[in-house]
Amino acid sequence: MTEIKKVAVIGAGTMGASIAAALIAKNYPVLLKESSETFLARGLATIDSILKKGVEKGKVSPQDATTQRGLVTGTLDYANFFDIDLVIEAVPEQVEIKKSVLKDLNDNCKASAIIASNTSSMSISQLGSFSSRPAKTIGMHFFNPAHLMKLVEIIPGLETDQETIDTVIDFATKLGKLAVQVDECASFLVNRLLGRYMNESLWCLEEGIASQDEIDQKTCEYNMPVGPLALRDMNGADIGLWVAKYNQSEYGPRFEVPPLLESMVKANYLGKKTKKGFYIYDDQGVKIGSNPDLAKFVKPATSGDFKAERLFLPMINEAFLALQENVCRKEDLDKALCAGLGMRKGPLALANEMGLSLCLMLMEENFQKHGERYRPAPLLKRYVFAGRETID
Repeated sequence: MTEIKKVAVIGAGTMGASIAAALIAKNYPVLLKESSETFLARGLATIDSILKKGVEKGKVSPQDATTQRGLVTGTLDYANFFDIDLVIEAVPEQVEIKKSVLKDLNDNCKASAIIASNTSSMSISQLGSFSSRPAKTIGMHFFNPAHLMKLVEIIPGLETDQETIDTVIDFATKLGKLAVQVDECASFLVNRLLGRYMNESLWCLEEGIASQDEIDQKTCEYNMPVGPLALRDMNGADIGLWVAKYNQSEYGPRFEVPPLLESMVKANYLGKKTKKGFYIYDDQGVKIGSNPDLAKFVKPATSGDFKAERLFLPMINEAFLALQENVCRKEDLDKALCAGLGMRKGPLALANEMGLSLCLMLMEENFQKHGERYRPAPLLKRYVFAGRETID
């Protein structure tokens, strides 16, 4: 296992700057690279803002904040990459951009340097193929904001060697993160399961089962820190549509994209960034109320019929499918979902509470009504057939 002493971050956007802040908080020197002075200055300003908030909240002393800020060195070139041990690339999710960055890293990093991609969905094996060091290429998926969120998904590619995996897991743990190894698949683990839950909230709204407020309120009461529709407004419907289409292309009909999402993007109801999504927002991004214009895309809401469990059944089913595929260890699945999404209880714990036979019965009932979104996972069936009520 290699000791990581010097780290570089490529890309000083929201994620890159936040990753850098997580690194300096544990006293790692960081070389932060951007393509222009403007982008670099913006990234350094983000780090300054993170440190300032830490001081204001009493989480870091002014002296420590000054020390941490001194660990960041901004750069526009690769001149000082020759002795970097680990590079974390956080550039836009476009294949050609990442391919270009990987080529530059091949030319400017020492042979033993590990290249970690913060991609949230792209194939690590493909990224490794762009590199002359596929054995040293790995996914290191931080969650936003990286300096606060505990989870890091560690995703080996087909050619990634064990030493690289062990080194990166050890490094992420030293950052104070929950490092969960995840087998390579579209959207990896947490975002894959989240996608099922997010889509189902849109189907419920579209069907008129409940209003925006009722869906979000009951979901928060049941298990989540923020409702799915409010979360979609935070992240942006346009980004949500891109991810949803990608997942459907990879996984098929159970990830069918609700028409409502495309309608919202066409209407420019993107969420907070356009001040109108599922809700309406003021100039400071504070929610004013529900968006009444959604009425042209959805059936009138009939209050009282909605149960939050409906959103979690597809997530539970996807959890069993992920376990079937050996995407992660069973003991890591709920930990990852709780750390990555702030869930109070993970999908397997919810299934255990409900009882697997009831889970399967509800899945089969919804399968008859809604089709492929609820086709029961074979592994869930096997547990029930074996007379097991929990997956413990």
